[in-house]
Amino acid sequence: LGANLGLVGTTWTPRASSLNWRCIASSADGTKLVAAPDNGNIYTSTDSGATWTARNSSQLWYSVASSTDGTKLVAGVYNGSLWTSTDSGATWTARASNAQWYSIASSADGTKLVAVTLTGQISTSTTSGTSWTQPVNNGLQWYSVASSADGTKLVAVASGQI
Repeated sequence: LGANLGLVGTTWTPRASSLNWRCIASSADGTKLVAAPDNGNIYTSTDSGATWTARNSSQLWYSVASSTDGTKLVAGVYNGSLWTSTDSGATWTARASNAQWYSIASSADGTKLVAVTLTGQISTSTTSGTSWTQPVNNGLQWYSVASSADGTKLVAVASGQI
């Protein structure tokens, strides 16, 4: 269908090993990427995915997000911490407490973040993830979250609800 519509992305080229990939995020220009498998290292690319570098320790990564310039990254571990990077993924720092982090979103500049868990928590940060609000816990199973470019408008999807 995509080829008939003349859409980009109709030809795909494998670039990384055959891992059980779970999540990926991109800078606005597509040159800086971050991706993670179900259980393994987080990977980064600075050449639009032509080459990949393994980063950080092996974790059960569930979600990643990127600022538009690709320098500020955030990643969530299922039954683990939220991790942040301010250098395009070269180094990572564990931040928020252990939880079942399931989805993360970032503002365009990477300063405003939102993360949700399957156990009902919604946490936000206005400091690129160095500090997080006390999580709101409403008991819903959150599956996905998104943010506007300026980070002032958030939307989340829970089991059976938006």
